[in-house]
Amino acid sequence: MGPKHVKKCISNGKTRVDREQQTKNQFDPLRLEVKYPGTAILLLQCQEKPILLAAAAALAKFGSKCQENLEVLFDLEIVDSVILLITHEDLFTRRFAAKLLAEMVAISNVRDFLLDADYYIPHFIKVLINEQDIFMHEFSSLILAEMTKDMFGAAQLLKQCQDMNFLFERLQSPDPDVKKNTMQIIYNLLQDPVGAKEIIETKNFNMELIYELFNSPYTEIQKLALDVVTDLVRRNKDNYLHDHFRRTNGLEVLLKFLDNIEWEDLHMDALRILCFACDNPTTAELFNDIGGIKQILKYIEDTSHSKLFMEALDIAVRLSHTSRGRKALYTYGVVDYLLRTLMGNVQANMYEISCHGIGMMTLYNPAAKELTASNCVKHVLDVLKNENLKFSARQAALFALNQLLKCDVKNCQELLDIHGQNYLLWLMKQTGGKVPVEILVGVIECIITIARNQALRDTIITGDIIDAICASFELSCISMNDFKIACCKALSTMCIEKIGKQEFLKAQGPERLYNLLCDVKSIPIRNAAAQLIQLLCADPVLADTFVSARYLNYMLNNRSTARVVPSWDTCIEVLFDAHLPIKFALTGRLSLHDITRDGFYVLRRNVCAFPILDDIFRFKFCPLEPIYVVNCIREKLHESNSEEGKQENTHTVNKRNVFLSQAILHLTMDSKFGRLQCDSYLYDYIELFKCKLIAAESKDVVSKTTQGFVNINYVASRAKMLAKFVVQQMSGPDPLIRCVDHQLEIHLKEIKESIETSVIPLGMLRVGSYLERALLFKVIADRVHLPAALVRGQYGKAWIEIAVPEVRVPIEEETFHCYLKRELSCPEVITINEPVKEYPQKCEDSSPILEDHCSSNFPTKLLKPNFIVDLMDCPGDLLPIGSNRARLYCEKKLACDTVC
Repeated sequence: MGPKHVKKCISNGKTRVDREQQTKNQFDPLRLEVKYPGTAILLLQCQEKPILLAAAAALAKFGSKCQENLEVLFDLEIVDSVILLITHEDLFTRRFAAKLLAEMVAISNVRDFLLDADYYIPHFIKVLINEQDIFMHEFSSLILAEMTKDMFGAAQLLKQCQDMNFLFERLQSPDPDVKKNTMQIIYNLLQDPVGAKEIIETKNFNMELIYELFNSPYTEIQKLALDVVTDLVRRNKDNYLHDHFRRTNGLEVLLKFLDNIEWEDLHMDALRILCFACDNPTTAELFNDIGGIKQILKYIEDTSHSKLFMEALDIAVRLSHTSRGRKALYTYGVVDYLLRTLMGNVQANMYEISCHGIGMMTLYNPAAKELTASNCVKHVLDVLKNENLKFSARQAALFALNQLLKCDVKNCQELLDIHGQNYLLWLMKQTGGKVPVEILVGVIECIITIARNQALRDTIITGDIIDAICASFELSCISMNDFKIACCKALSTMCIEKIGKQEFLKAQGPERLYNLLCDVKSIPIRNAAAQLIQLLCADPVLADTFVSARYLNYMLNNRSTARVVPSWDTCIEVLFDAHLPIKFALTGRLSLHDITRDGFYVLRRNVCAFPILDDIFRFKFCPLEPIYVVNCIREKLHESNSEEGKQENTHTVNKRNVFLSQAILHLTMDSKFGRLQCDSYLYDYIELFKCKLIAAESKDVVSKTTQGFVNINYVASRAKMLAKFVVQQMSGPDPLIRCVDHQLEIHLKEIKESIETSVIPLGMLRVGSYLERALLFKVIADRVHLPAALVRGQYGKAWIEIAVPEVRVPIEEETFHCYLKRELSCPEVITINEPVKEYPQKCEDSSPILEDHCSSNFPTKLLKPNFIVDLMDCPGDLLPIGSNRARLYCEKKLACDTVC
């Protein structure tokens, strides 16, 4: 290039710049018309602020037109360019970028992109806290509102922001959009359990700020505010939150909101809040105190909207959950509202509310009387039968029916008069998922309620109902567990009556109940079955049936189940007490309060498989080992043989002179195997010993003795007398022969040959060893109310334990003095040498408490055995338990001490 041409001014000679040369390097302004968003997106990379601002504004306007435009922008990869602009130095550029991003964040891919990074949520929170520009508040809050709609977004916000006070500060913003977006953020966080906790525990948490939004001119803000309050108030177990709700006059604000007819489209939300509020007892009482019940009932009368009527009535029904609420509701005549909705043609959902209210109002006596007088049972039953209704409404009807049956027996009679039990029976048979288990449980509760009335029990206890109840035990579905437990409770009530027990046996109840006992998948079911067995064992027939069905064997073989089933061990004890033969066979002991009854039997030698006596009679087989049977019933003789029956004819059946009754020779096969043989000899033993007691003591003393109590003044003397009596009957033809075991074997063989069975009545024995004598002692002692424990040891040994109370007794005081004082010279055996005689009515040496015979009676269960009664060596001696004599008596003798 050559040198510049410089022109000099002629006038003054100054140097001038060439203007043409200056415009040669200047770019003239360019004005373009951008018609495609892709071109505008390229302009976002421009460094010139006006162009950048114009492009951002044009793109924001394009995106706000419709959702499709936002998707087009996303496909053109606008996100990366917009993200760079949210931190631009120019405020207006930041506004348009935030606006565009706030609109695009509704797209799930954009939202996921923002959530993947930990930068954006804290950035927009800082904008809300630190920025003063209202527009940036609006767009930033909208972005956060959209992001927190996703549960992951809410979790990220809670993780990256520990202080939520800024939300309640922005609720006071003058911009309604900021308020709306902030309320949306709060609502989103409340859906997260951690977020709800953070919101409620925020320092600036104040529900009054939310109440103020109820009066907003924008419906969307009102709706969000109501939704937030709904979510807060529904937490009716949170006492802190409800206390804050009451302190901020939330109830008054909502009731005032209902007064404004212009907001009727939002009344449903306000009523729903009051419903949740009334679920809290304290809030419900406050609602009553401020006159809320009266205002709600007035609202019910004034409204013409059916849904609002239903929601308002639901509030009244929820207030009936407290006693004060029921009383107030009855005062304002809520029963009429409930009956009108029940009997009228209303919406389907209305029946659920009215039936629930009727059920709750029955808990208030005046209301229950009014409902009973209205004869509403039929209408409630009609709702239950209506298959077009939801099961929730039908369940509410069943609840009302059950409550009506409980409050007055007239309602039970009304249900039976219209044959309502037939429909209940039909429902019970609809198992297999056709009817919810809650309905089935409610049906059982209704049946239990009717069965508890003595006058109506025979009507409700039928074979079909018992069979349907027992059929539930065979269901295998786990969801039916509650139904099975309810059926167990029903049987415990219905089987009190004789007809209930008979129908239970006809329906094969014991066999079906066994399924519940073996249900290893459910502990509550096994526990309910065990409790039912305990109750049913009060009936001897059912107890024998359970034992015959091998219940006891199963429970003993699974004894470890008691660790998880509370009633398992108790049920075993009840079965043992109900069937003493098995208890004695398996445990080897009958306690002082175990009373033998007719039909009690003992095997001479225990075998592995314990035979059930009923099975022996049913199958008519003869066991190898002798079975001693107790049956204290005198056999009724025919009139033709009456004179012969009065004479006891005995004869010798073998060379050893063992005496047997002639009646044995006339026994038939039916008497041997078909039923329990009468034992007239045992009956005579008991009557004879009672006569001895009356002669030795007095008739007055003997008659005052009752079952379960014992006169402690006569324990030792009666035990001595009975021991000698037993030995006298069991010593055989020659009492001096000491080898009893050999005599017993021959004696038993002769009896079995004579009666042709091994089931031997105890009274037929004339020779007895340890077991036979102890058994006879126990049987007679139980019938004269002398507490005695029967214990079985090893090698055929058995003995009797008695309890001699340690009290001062006039006759026995000197005899037991050395033992009671625990002196070293205490004898090994206590022998009463004084003759038994009647005590005087007054004794100067005796304690005043022993002067009255009634005051000397003590419960048998409070006594503990402390003596063994000698029935072999020195009959009548009392051997202290644990002494050397007692140990020798209970041990096996290695050799016979006499020569046979």
